Amino acid sequence: MGFPFDTAMWDPSTQEAIFMGAGTAAPGVYALIGIVICIAALVIGQAAEAAKYKKHK
Repeated sequence: MGFPFDTAMWDPSTQEAIFMGAGTAAPGVYALIGIVICIAALVIGQAAEAAKYKKHK
């Protein structure tokens, strides 16, 4: 395969996928996992802040 920038011309149709999951459901699954992790972090953080606020009062 080689480095795609050896010459001034590069044809993306002849190159392989950037990662093995390209063209499958993998990008959607990875995005869903990331969304769930972000929402979980927000929920856990909000719960911790609410508990500290109630304790402070």
